[in-house]
Amino acid sequence: MALLVYMVLHVSLEIVMRAFFATSTYSMDEYVGYAVGAMTFMALADTFRERKHIRVGLILARLRGRAAATVEVICILLTFGITVFLARFIWRMLARDFHRGSVSPTVNETPLWMIDAVIFAGLVLFMIQLIASLLDVLRNGQPLETAQGD
Repeated sequence: MALLVYMVLHVSLEIVMRAFFATSTYSMDEYVGYAVGAMTFMALADTFRERKHIRVGLILARLRGRAAATVEVICILLTFGITVFLARFIWRMLARDFHRGSVSPTVNETPLWMIDAVIFAGLVLFMIQLIASLLDVLRNGQPLETAQGD
């Protein structure tokens, strides 16, 4: 929510500066873009916990009991594997950018490791949520949606 408020304020400031003062912050597109990326990755875990991701419900809606739990476990494990692969890549990029002191090719020269760190943190939170969901399915024997009657 804070990032969304920041984006609205920054865009509004940019509009006022351009319209009334013929100048700019020279950073709106860069930092609003970073905020969109941060919101996307930081929302992964909560979105998954609330089961708001786009999912293949056609298959799960037709399955019950052990079959539904098995499909859910397979999906969670595949998602976890892909997320670990991506997080490993982002971690390597973060370390490289930090050690090299890489900055964005803009006027602001934002350290790139900061952006990488937010993406990595979002992926780690998502992996923790995937593990929690996997444990829930294994403990309850059925996916959360089926248990709630969705």
